[in-house]
Amino acid sequence: MSGDILLLFSEREGGRLLGDMLSRGRRVIVADSEAALDGPYALGVVDGPALQRSWRKIAERKRADSPAFLPFLLVTTPQEVQLFARFLWTAADELIQTPVQTPELLARVDVLLRARDASLRAIDPAVGRYGRYFANDLVGRWIAAPDGRILTANTRCATMLGLSSAEDATRRTWGDFIPDTDARRALLQQLEASAPIDSLPLELRRQDGVRFAATLSAIPCLNSGELEIHGLLAHAGGTPLPQASRAPMVERMESVSKLAGGIAHNFNNALSTVLGYSDLLLADLALDDPRRADVEEIRHAALRSAELTKQLLAFSRQQLLRPTELRLSEIALGMERTMRTMLRDDLTLSLALAPDTPPVIADRPQLERVLLNLVLNARDATAGLPDADVRIETRSELLAEPDRTRPGVEMPAGEYAVLVVRDTGRGMNSQVQSRAFEPFFTTRRSGEALGLGLSTAYGIVKQSGGFIWLDSEPGGGTAVSVYLPAAPVASVARDVPTPEAQAPAPLPAGPVGSQTVLLVEDEDSVRTMAARILRQKGFTVVEASDGGAALEALQAYGGPLDLILTDVVMPGVSGVELADRAVELRPGMPVLFMSGYSERDVADRGGRTGAMLLNKPFRAGELLAAVRKVLEGPRAAIC
Repeated sequence: MSGDILLLFSEREGGRLLGDMLSRGRRVIVADSEAALDGPYALGVVDGPALQRSWRKIAERKRADSPAFLPFLLVTTPQEVQLFARFLWTAADELIQTPVQTPELLARVDVLLRARDASLRAIDPAVGRYGRYFANDLVGRWIAAPDGRILTANTRCATMLGLSSAEDATRRTWGDFIPDTDARRALLQQLEASAPIDSLPLELRRQDGVRFAATLSAIPCLNSGELEIHGLLAHAGGTPLPQASRAPMVERMESVSKLAGGIAHNFNNALSTVLGYSDLLLADLALDDPRRADVEEIRHAALRSAELTKQLLAFSRQQLLRPTELRLSEIALGMERTMRTMLRDDLTLSLALAPDTPPVIADRPQLERVLLNLVLNARDATAGLPDADVRIETRSELLAEPDRTRPGVEMPAGEYAVLVVRDTGRGMNSQVQSRAFEPFFTTRRSGEALGLGLSTAYGIVKQSGGFIWLDSEPGGGTAVSVYLPAAPVASVARDVPTPEAQAPAPLPAGPVGSQTVLLVEDEDSVRTMAARILRQKGFTVVEASDGGAALEALQAYGGPLDLILTDVVMPGVSGVELADRAVELRPGMPVLFMSGYSERDVADRGGRTGAMLLNKPFRAGELLAAVRKVLEGPRAAIC
């Protein structure tokens, strides 16, 4: 047995001690950065925090080493054993609990290294050489099933098709890249017949919509009794490769989405500070003080700005949603009067609503916002046109197989509720269509519109698990289609009023608490403002500027701590990781997260489902109400 051992530990001292146990006759690499995962080693050993932080990178490295087995051993506390079940086979293969005994550790390492050696011996050297040749060849190579599904492809082939990676190709069929119906049918028939193909000329369409001339060659092969089609893809003579700088629309939308979400998150911190201090000033000023009007204006301006950040968060799919079970036809019917009042007298609104559309799981106010934005967009598109009309349709649609007719989008098979808003307006050319869902993009004159209507609808639909696209041509009007997956039989509670529909919590006049709160926030202005609000209402506040400082405070603070109030996204130790480790130091400690991100995003970062979340930007009364609710609620439900 040979090979280095990589120790990836969040605490370097713990890694060093374990490295001393393993260093007998072996080279041990102790690291605290996931960059070390790219290096050469035969076994990885990680602790719980490192696994949670780097499991995707570990899984990628394990896949890259396949068919060789690259084992990873998880060293964890008894309280974190559930991590092993969560990441078993994906990023962890064996488990050892602390305190670690040297004989047990060496035995488990020995077993894992023997398993790796056996996997290396089982690989046919010719197969290994062929795999490297296939992956690195400068010619586009691919293997497909007889039905046209791409089973594997090399990097060159993926690049030619405008895909982000070779792995992305395995989610496609050859039919996805052939726009001509007859040519697509002819190729799929040849593949199904397992007929050899010699330099077949084709016009292909990349994922970003760019078309190019290519030749495709293929021969049938048997692999372990299964028929496969092995082929080559080449550019036709004189046809240049589309420039890599022409990013696919889907990738551009994702990039803009991340940028918008980051801007909104930082802006929310600033707005929280403005709103908090405005509330404090209003509480200190007498009712007849003339300065109250100035403070109210500041506060109202901050609230209007908060609406803007909500739209940016909607586009970036990071807003707070409260999904319930509802039906699209009921939404459209309930909004009919509101929509008619917002349309011009010369614009006809008609509804064609199917009575049997399946229920969906979505946030009612946000879905109403989607419909309203689409109708207003249609109104603007028909301005100045005689006899124009807007039509709202709903229907159900059952996909027996995945729909890949849209470039870069695969809609899974299943039942969908469909909402369509059509207009007889001016329509859009292809350049406008490619940017229609981008935030702040508008074809109207400067100052007439922000350009957030379609982008907000896009974000809400995507965050709700649905799909949205538009079909349009100049002079032919526009149809925007929204597909939402049907709700499962056992779904969440039916539509109920949401807390956001209620009036905001006022700032209490007297003391509301005497407990001690550990306040963790890396934005100094937000932390100072929140601490002042809490102290003014009788709370004792221990401040920490990040997760690491909060862990030190948990260990050093001798008095009682009743609550951790923490931001989610912070440098170093995140709020979610802090909450997990706080349970070890202070069992039963309740945690209240505060963030501009949604509950789903907090859960995706490792947070507990159902954890309490105070959404930024918040007002003083909302902060105090949330703290009071957590402190008075059952602790088991929170931590």
